Amino acid sequence: MPESRLTPSQPAPTPYWRRNLRLILLLLVVWAALTFVPSFFARSLTFDFIGWPFAFWMAAYGAPLAYLIIIAVYARVMNRADERAEETGEQR
Repeated sequence: MPESRLTPSQPAPTPYWRRNLRLILLLLVVWAALTFVPSFFARSLTFDFIGWPFAFWMAAYGAPLAYLIIIAVYARVMNRADERAEETGEQR
């Protein structure tokens, strides 16, 4: 029998995955803001910070530290979500 051209209905995403996607979207927005906002205003950031121009410090040190913090936040929040899902028996 030929396969139906109708697409099979996709199962509704669980609350676990909805929370995960919201967290990813939020952290992606934070990442974009930390990447593009300082570079947009770099020419006006002409003051020195710890002996270096502030724009250089943000690009060389501030942004990578912020990215590491974003990764740590994601890992911590998802570990808690995994534990909560295991306790409640929620399907992931």
